[in-house]
Amino acid sequence: MSPSHQQLLSAAELLFLDLSTNTPCKVLITHFSSTREVVIQHAPKLCPHPHTSRLSGLNAVRSYFDLLAMYWIRSDAKINERNVVGSHRVIISASTKWTWRLSGRSWTEEFLCTLDYDDNLKIIGMIVETTSAPGTCVARAIESASSDG
Repeated sequence: MSPSHQQLLSAAELLFLDLSTNTPCKVLITHFSSTREVVIQHAPKLCPHPHTSRLSGLNAVRSYFDLLAMYWIRSDAKINERNVVGSHRVIISASTKWTWRLSGRSWTEEFLCTLDYDDNLKIIGMIVETTSAPGTCVARAIESASSDG
Protein backbone atom coordinates (compact mmCIF):
# COMPACT_ATOMS: atom_id res chain seq x y z
CA MET A 1 0.00 0.00 0.00
CA SER A 2 1.37 3.40 -0.97
CA PRO A 3 1.95 5.98 1.76
CA SER A 4 -0.43 8.94 1.95
CA HIS A 5 0.56 12.46 0.90
CA GLN A 6 0.62 13.50 4.55
CA GLN A 7 2.83 10.55 5.53
CA LEU A 8 5.28 11.43 2.74
CA LEU A 9 5.39 15.09 3.78
CA SER A 10 5.87 14.15 7.44
CA ALA A 11 8.71 11.76 6.60
CA ALA A 12 10.43 14.44 4.51
CA GLU A 13 10.00 17.05 7.24
CA LEU A 14 11.45 14.68 9.86
CA LEU A 15 14.51 14.09 7.68
CA PHE A 16 14.93 17.81 7.13
CA LEU A 17 14.58 18.48 10.87
CA ASP A 18 17.36 15.98 11.58
CA LEU A 19 19.52 17.49 8.84
CA SER A 20 18.96 21.04 10.09
CA THR A 21 19.98 20.17 13.65
CA ASN A 22 23.22 18.40 12.66
CA THR A 23 21.88 15.07 13.92
CA PRO A 24 24.57 12.34 14.00
CA CYS A 25 24.96 10.13 10.95
CA LYS A 26 23.83 6.99 12.79
CA VAL A 27 20.41 8.64 13.20
CA LEU A 28 20.28 10.15 9.70
CA ILE A 29 20.75 6.78 8.03
CA THR A 30 17.66 5.42 9.81
CA HIS A 31 15.64 7.50 7.34
CA PHE A 32 17.03 5.36 4.49
CA SER A 33 16.02 1.89 3.34
CA SER A 34 18.15 -0.98 4.60
CA THR A 35 16.35 -3.50 2.37
CA ARG A 36 16.59 -1.77 -1.03
CA GLU A 37 19.48 -0.20 -2.90
CA VAL A 38 19.64 3.52 -2.07
CA VAL A 39 21.03 6.31 -4.22
CA ILE A 40 22.27 9.72 -3.10
CA GLN A 41 23.50 12.54 -5.31
CA HIS A 42 24.51 16.16 -4.62
CA ALA A 43 25.52 18.47 -7.47
CA PRO A 44 24.76 21.88 -8.98
CA LYS A 45 21.51 21.84 -10.97
CA LEU A 46 23.34 22.95 -14.12
CA CYS A 47 26.12 20.37 -13.76
CA PRO A 48 26.57 18.76 -17.20
CA HIS A 49 27.38 15.36 -15.64
CA PRO A 50 25.47 15.13 -12.32
CA HIS A 51 25.61 11.32 -12.39
CA THR A 52 29.35 11.55 -11.59
CA SER A 53 28.39 12.55 -8.05
CA ARG A 54 25.87 9.72 -7.66
CA LEU A 55 26.61 7.29 -4.83
CA SER A 56 24.85 3.96 -4.25
CA GLY A 57 24.31 1.88 -1.14
CA LEU A 58 23.77 2.55 2.54
CA ASN A 59 27.54 2.73 3.19
CA ALA A 60 27.78 5.52 0.60
CA VAL A 61 24.97 7.40 2.34
CA ARG A 62 26.79 7.00 5.65
CA SER A 63 30.04 8.26 4.11
CA TYR A 64 28.27 11.26 2.55
CA PHE A 65 26.83 12.37 5.90
CA ASP A 66 30.09 11.62 7.74
CA LEU A 67 32.01 13.87 5.32
CA LEU A 68 29.50 16.68 5.70
CA ALA A 69 29.74 16.46 9.50
CA MET A 70 33.54 16.32 9.42
CA TYR A 71 34.05 19.54 7.46
CA TRP A 72 30.94 21.72 7.84
CA ILE A 73 28.32 22.86 10.30
CA ARG A 74 24.81 23.23 8.91
CA SER A 75 22.55 26.01 10.23
CA ASP A 76 19.65 28.31 9.29
CA ALA A 77 18.01 25.53 7.29
CA LYS A 78 14.70 26.61 5.81
CA ILE A 79 12.08 24.78 3.76
CA ASN A 80 10.63 27.18 1.20
CA GLU A 81 8.23 24.79 -0.50
CA ARG A 82 7.36 21.10 -0.41
CA ASN A 83 5.30 19.04 -2.82
CA VAL A 84 4.30 15.42 -3.20
CA VAL A 85 4.78 14.26 -6.78
CA GLY A 86 3.30 10.88 -7.60
CA SER A 87 2.83 8.16 -5.02
CA HIS A 88 6.33 7.99 -3.49
CA ARG A 89 8.17 11.26 -4.19
CA VAL A 90 8.57 14.54 -2.31
CA ILE A 91 10.36 17.57 -3.73
CA ILE A 92 11.59 20.19 -1.28
CA SER A 93 12.87 23.65 -2.16
CA ALA A 94 15.11 24.77 0.68
CA SER A 95 18.26 26.57 1.77
CA THR A 96 20.91 26.04 4.40
CA LYS A 97 23.90 27.93 5.70
CA TRP A 98 27.18 25.99 5.64
CA THR A 99 30.14 26.93 7.84
CA TRP A 100 33.62 25.49 7.47
CA ARG A 101 34.69 23.94 10.77
CA LEU A 102 38.33 24.96 10.22
CA SER A 103 38.07 28.60 9.13
CA GLY A 104 34.57 29.52 10.26
CA ARG A 105 33.78 30.96 6.81
CA SER A 106 30.20 30.41 5.68
CA TRP A 107 27.81 30.68 2.75
CA THR A 108 24.23 29.77 1.87
CA GLU A 109 23.24 26.98 -0.50
CA GLU A 110 19.78 26.98 -2.09
CA PHE A 111 18.65 23.63 -3.44
CA LEU A 112 15.94 21.28 -4.58
CA CYS A 113 15.89 17.94 -2.79
CA THR A 114 14.02 15.09 -4.45
CA LEU A 115 13.23 12.26 -2.06
CA ASP A 116 11.95 8.91 -3.31
CA TYR A 117 10.39 6.63 -0.69
CA ASP A 118 9.50 2.96 -0.52
CA ASP A 119 6.17 1.74 0.90
CA ASN A 120 7.69 1.76 4.42
CA LEU A 121 8.52 5.49 4.19
CA LYS A 122 12.24 4.81 3.92
CA ILE A 123 14.28 6.81 1.42
CA ILE A 124 15.53 4.94 -1.62
CA GLY A 125 16.69 8.02 -3.50
CA MET A 126 17.90 11.47 -2.44
CA ILE A 127 18.92 13.87 -5.20
CA VAL A 128 20.12 17.32 -4.09
CA GLU A 129 20.40 19.90 -6.86
CA THR A 130 22.00 23.22 -5.93
CA THR A 131 19.91 26.01 -7.48
CA SER A 132 22.07 28.89 -6.25
CA ALA A 133 25.44 29.58 -7.89
CA PRO A 134 27.41 26.35 -8.56
CA GLY A 135 30.13 27.53 -6.15
CA THR A 136 27.63 27.34 -3.29
CA CYS A 137 27.18 23.56 -3.68
CA VAL A 138 28.69 22.04 -0.53
CA ALA A 139 29.68 18.96 -2.51
CA ARG A 140 31.93 21.21 -4.61
CA ALA A 141 33.16 23.48 -1.79
CA ILE A 142 36.84 24.36 -1.67
CA GLU A 143 38.41 25.92 1.41
CA SER A 144 40.88 28.58 0.34
CA ALA A 145 41.63 32.21 1.11
CA SER A 146 39.98 33.37 -2.13
CA SER A 147 36.96 31.03 -2.09
CA ASP A 148 33.40 32.00 -1.15
CA GLY A 149 32.24 28.45 -0.64
